[in-house]
Amino acid sequence: MPKTKVFAAAATAGLLVLSAGAANAQMAAAGTAEAPCVDAPLKPVTTGAAFSNPVAGRATGVVEQVCNLVNQAAPGSSIRLANFVISGNAGMDFTNALLAAHDRGVDVQVVIDGWQIDNPASVKLIESLGVDEAARSWVHVCSHKSPEGNTSSCIGTKGQHNKFYLFSETGGEKDVVVQSSANFTDVNSKTYWNNALTFTGNHKLFEGYGSYFDDLVTEAQDPNYYRTVSTGMQGGNVTAHFFPSAAVDPVLDRVQELDCKDNGSTEIRIGMSEWDESRTGIADRLVEMSQAGCRVKIVHGPVSETVLQRVSGQPGIELRELDSSVLPGRIHSKYLIVENATGKGSGQNLVLTGSHNYNTTSLRRNDEAIVETSRPDIYLQYRDNFEEMWDVAR
Repeated sequence: MPKTKVFAAAATAGLLVLSAGAANAQMAAAGTAEAPCVDAPLKPVTTGAAFSNPVAGRATGVVEQVCNLVNQAAPGSSIRLANFVISGNAGMDFTNALLAAHDRGVDVQVVIDGWQIDNPASVKLIESLGVDEAARSWVHVCSHKSPEGNTSSCIGTKGQHNKFYLFSETGGEKDVVVQSSANFTDVNSKTYWNNALTFTGNHKLFEGYGSYFDDLVTEAQDPNYYRTVSTGMQGGNVTAHFFPSAAVDPVLDRVQELDCKDNGSTEIRIGMSEWDESRTGIADRLVEMSQAGCRVKIVHGPVSETVLQRVSGQPGIELRELDSSVLPGRIHSKYLIVENATGKGSGQNLVLTGSHNYNTTSLRRNDEAIVETSRPDIYLQYRDNFEEMWDVAR
């Protein structure tokens, strides 16, 4: 890492001493001594993945990665984020880190779903930053209440389910994008398996997410909003997909573009929180690929019987469940990774991850984002994480 960036991170760390101490005092007053966000260890800001593994004692791995970036955000820079739920002790810890950043001169702009905004963490965040979007910091609560009467969206018709973070400058790096699967809630910091993928210095990707963020704030409902941004990066390419989509299923389209090598070396691994019958096309394509020689492994949470019937017992497809309220916990990640495929844009590796479940809500109704990259070192990180889940799933 260049010395200038190390010094930038160190200088930022010095600015945190007073504000982090005050936030810790607030956490102690709230009756908890644990503050993995406020106290996240400062690390170099680099491109790569972070994971929450509750079995290995790394339940706050994603929290620490996001908050490492929050805590190193430079005065005069901006943090823009869209998250589904910020609640509980974990949410209060995150709120304190964001407010500490605001206090040292960082613009903090937040978009959240309208669900659970009466909990103490969200109340404090909204009251402290305000809702005036002409100010430098604010919270925007999506106002389009769903017909179900619980969640609310900005663009779609169900919920603002995004989990992404944009840092104009942090730790000496500019244009930093984080795409995650995690909410800032207690259960996400205790028993859920999650992931977060960070990209640094990619201006086009940063601007693409920024444009989507602006559209969320504008709140022009559009059930066929779907759009993408694609760009090169060191070591590979990256494409982001923004939802809702009324017609296109980019996950299905992507696997339909891929084929299997005849020596059986093509491997597909899916870690999926939720999967319903509206996305059986993905399951059917996996069956076709397994019949063509691909090996398919799936770790899943709640899955519809229709999907299970399509893939269960198929040669070349193995499934394991990770869906428990106690350890080994529940998968909350939503990713697909492919190794050694052929076909359009296959390269050697593929990672497709984000907030997007394989259900109709994520595809057609929610505000969501997923990101695809071909960078091989990122693929290996996801493969290792998948195998950790595979080993403990039943």
